[in-house]
Amino acid sequence: MGLNMAITELESDKALCKGKKLSVTKVFLDDPGRWEKYLEVDSIVDLKKAAEKLGKEKMDAFFKKSKLKVEGDELYLEKVKDEANRKMFEPFVKQVKTKWVLTEKVPSAERKDIISAAKKENTVTEWDLLEFDEMYATCARCGLSWDNKKGCVGNFGPSGSPVPELAKKHGLSILANVNELAEKKTVLSPKDADQLLKEVKTLREKAPAEGKMIVRRIEGTLNRLEAIAKCAKDYNVGLYFF
Repeated sequence: MGLNMAITELESDKALCKGKKLSVTKVFLDDPGRWEKYLEVDSIVDLKKAAEKLGKEKMDAFFKKSKLKVEGDELYLEKVKDEANRKMFEPFVKQVKTKWVLTEKVPSAERKDIISAAKKENTVTEWDLLEFDEMYATCARCGLSWDNKKGCVGNFGPSGSPVPELAKKHGLSILANVNELAEKKTVLSPKDADQLLKEVKTLREKAPAEGKMIVRRIEGTLNRLEAIAKCAKDYNVGLYFF
């Protein structure tokens, strides 16, 4: 595996994704506690009981027509689109509480506390709910999309990239320590981005002395470093490796 790099895009109001990334629509609570009354409830069809009462022929006809593929003996009622079929399955439905909460159903006075109670990785934003095509289209229009308009996260290079060692040779503090910066999750400032641009320039000048092979190997990395550093500097945001 190699390193990746990104900017702290949410520090800029010009990031087209900012509103959606900051709008939390759903959270998972490890310990619901006092918010149990807001938990989502799933309606699940017990297919075994349904088959016992409705018969195999009727069940086979349903699955053939609906084209639903089910593993096991349960089916989420929400997947059944036909109203007649939903009514058919109602006697075999059980209500199961989840640990998910839709924030729109929580009073505004409590919404902030519920979001804070969930781990960051257990939150779903409006951005997460977008189709990939819409995400890509948004990135393509965004000025902070430094990676060839594909987004604000990109590849630094393979784990065996010669850039860090070459940077150490020439006393370039940021590029020589990219692995350590990634391990410590260090966020570099726009001022650091300006220094990074200088280091990239130095490597471009020094690389030919290492041979054409090295020049070719580091060219893509230097191009991406230059792009992310310019973006961080121009939009006054941080950047980091991971």
